[in-house]
Amino acid sequence: MRNKHFKSAISLLLTVMLILSAVLCVTAAESDVAVTGATGTVYYENSGNWSSVYCYMWNGGGETKNADWPGQPMTNFKGNVFKYTTNTSFDNVIFNNGGNGQQTDDLQFPGDGQIYNGSWSAYSEHNASDNPTDAPTTAPTTAPTTTPTPNPGGSTMVYCKNTAGWSTVSCYMWSDALGNNGGWPGKTMTNIGDNVWQYEVTSNWNMIIFNNGSDSQKTGDMQFPGGGYIYDNSTNKWEKYDTSPIMVKSVATDVASPQYKGCDITLSANATSTGGTVYYKFSVKGASGTTVLADFSTKSTAVWSPTATGTYTLVYDFKDAAGNENQRTATYEIKDDSAIAEPIIKKVTPGASQIKKGSATTFTVSAGGGKTGTNLLFYKFTVKDANGKIVNVPYYTKTASYKFTPTALGTYTVTVSVQNSDNALAERTYTYQSVNEITEDPSETPTEIPTDGPTDAPTQKPTVTPGDYLKGDANSDGEVTVIDATLIQQCVAQIISTSDINFNNADVNADTTISVVDATLIQRFVAKLENW
Repeated sequence: MRNKHFKSAISLLLTVMLILSAVLCVTAAESDVAVTGATGTVYYENSGNWSSVYCYMWNGGGETKNADWPGQPMTNFKGNVFKYTTNTSFDNVIFNNGGNGQQTDDLQFPGDGQIYNGSWSAYSEHNASDNPTDAPTTAPTTAPTTTPTPNPGGSTMVYCKNTAGWSTVSCYMWSDALGNNGGWPGKTMTNIGDNVWQYEVTSNWNMIIFNNGSDSQKTGDMQFPGGGYIYDNSTNKWEKYDTSPIMVKSVATDVASPQYKGCDITLSANATSTGGTVYYKFSVKGASGTTVLADFSTKSTAVWSPTATGTYTLVYDFKDAAGNENQRTATYEIKDDSAIAEPIIKKVTPGASQIKKGSATTFTVSAGGGKTGTNLLFYKFTVKDANGKIVNVPYYTKTASYKFTPTALGTYTVTVSVQNSDNALAERTYTYQSVNEITEDPSETPTEIPTDGPTDAPTQKPTVTPGDYLKGDANSDGEVTVIDATLIQQCVAQIISTSDINFNNADVNADTTISVVDATLIQRFVAKLENW
């Protein structure tokens, strides 16, 4: 009897074990089916020139992910190719610019060694074409087998903008047919100022690597685009380099696009010239036409206060005393702030850079946005002296102005803070000089560019006696005007000769020569910045 019960127990135990085994097998099979993700290295070709590239990867509903949105930053592999390696299996991926409004759709991650630029394709770090490009881990010991692209004109210049801060910049160039320019790391480039390095290309080399004189910092193999191009070693981009007589160093706005209606936007430019004084003109082109913000003058800034939304073209024109010209343009977007939640600062008055010691100055801010919660904006003004010490009691109020009296001479900074009811904040800092008496700021007094010459210029040189001497009166018409400065500049540019002007009057600084210095002194005299 006991044996019968024992056999029954054994039978029951075996049955249970069989059931458990079946369940485990089914579970394992289901688990194998569920794992569809992949690991490895994924690549993204940044053809949209995003300032940064991020990779957000996840499974299912986002329970497993490589990081919170926008994911992990990708590494710049070479040129515009970025890569990211994961040891965790993921199903999906989104490439984005750090969560700043530019991203791909939700993508299925195809696995290791795939690159995405609108579609997926296989990518090899060692066999990839130059676009997208791959970076060598060491300098090439033999010249790559590529077909040389002749450099226009043979001897030409290549430039590197050393924004990466290398201690020195070298240039290694080669081609299959012509060898190289001296063996790795190539030739040391010459620093010509403004952090620009140049090298004279004396042969038809068609490949190039910039480096810091060693393997520690370098670019990858690159196709040399030809003379007159500059490569930025931090943005990894080639651009046409301006080598005209008027060399434009920079054009900029004090606040980045987009901005809003009613904002004060300061345009600025900087240029040098082999032809003397540089003159600047600032214009804006929109749907309704072109508006000149400031005509040609020596002043290198202009303020734009747009009144309508739209996409505009900012136009920076340059001329010099010798008649050379240059131009730059940029696109700028203006939006409507009537419904935005975040606060924005449009302008602050006074805009002048001087305030009077002992006299009250009222600072007023024009702001926008704040369309959230109570739809209110709150304002705070923080004033610091030249030592950085706060000299007022800053606090938020609903009043958009603040009165302050400077008690000392020197530099004061006023930081304007604007906050909405959700505590979102906008801030800008303005600098003012405390003086005993407010004077005209020379930078605010534009000096007109010379014209092509007076339309009523005398056809015969006036007869001048010693008693007729008047400093600066180059045309001897009895007064000193910009026409006299124009004649001097035409003389310097050899458009007219010294016999066509009154030399004694034109030699303002009495150095026995006629130069742009004399023209500049006359311009300052006309602008009441010089007296004699």
